[in-house]
This record gives sequence, structure tokens and C-alpha cells, in this order.
Amino acid sequence: MQLLLLPLLVAGFGWLISWGFIKLLFFPHRSIRVVGIQWQSLFSKKAGQISVHQILPELTQGDSFQKILPFIDTKLDEFFKERLVQKMPIISMFIGDKTIAQLKEVFLEELAQIFPALLSEFTQSTAAAFLFNIELKWSKKLETYLLKATQKLRIAAFFFGFIWGIIIQFILTAL
Repeated sequence: MQLLLLPLLVAGFGWLISWGFIKLLFFPHRSIRVVGIQWQSLFSKKAGQISVHQILPELTQGDSFQKILPFIDTKLDEFFKERLVQKMPIISMFIGDKTIAQLKEVFLEELAQIFPALLSEFTQSTAAAFLFNIELKWSKKLETYLLKATQKLRIAAFFFGFIWGIIIQFILTAL
């Protein structure tokens, strides 16, 4: 029994180190204060440093508005020719295709000007909620996934720890 004690202890220690490493990445799920020192997981700390602009492509630059222009044009056409006529039938008597084309042109010019500011405001207003969701919701799921994914690694750590324990046991008995 004493011959197996040291190998089992070293094997258990190897398994515990590999398990503890994954746990340290994600524990605690929420920041806690211990003796006046704030402690948060490495994942939470890094997730808090993520900028939404790093995750999302730069939508406010380049031709991103031009790419969605056909969609907006179709929706404006649908609005002026169908919904506006249904909601305000009297306007249909005064609006023709030429007026609709002029209104769409004015709306598209205005949208082209406010599109970058609109996207910037939207991403900034949702950034806090998005990052909070990453920290709380996804950290638990990622931790569970990583613990399952590293199960073979922990078994290997246990096995190699057991082998090292046997080697250490033989060295100690030889002395």
C-alpha cells in the first residue's frame, strides 16, 4: 500500500494542477472583493478589455452604406407605395411616382449622412450589455466546454504523474 501512496499522490497532484488551471481561467464568474482587493477571473478581466469595435468590422467606414443601399431602397419603395397609402389614403391622391422618387432620394441622402453616427451610437449603447453577457453567460459555458475538452489532458496528467510517482518511489527506496 505504501508503494502506491506516493505515485497516487503525484498523479492526483498532476490531475489537480490541470483541472485547477482551467478553473483559474474562469473563477470567479463575477468579481469579488477579498480583504479590500478585487479579484476576478482572467477571462472576465480580458473580456472587460474587449472593445466592440475590435469584434465588429468597421461598419462606419468605407462602402458599408453602399452595400445595404439596395435593401434600403426596396424598403422605402415598399413603404411609400404600400404602407403609407394604407395608413393615409388621402396622401395617395397627391403622391405620384416622381414625388416618391424625390422623397426616396432625400431620405437616402439623409440616411447616408447619419448612418455612421447611428452605427457608432448603437454599438456603444449595446457594448456594455454585450460584454456583460460575455462575462456572465459565456464564461460558464466556456468553462464547461474546456473542462470536457481537456478531460483527456487531465487523464494524461494523472497517468504521467503516476509514472513520475513510481520513479520517485523507486529512487527513494534505492537510497
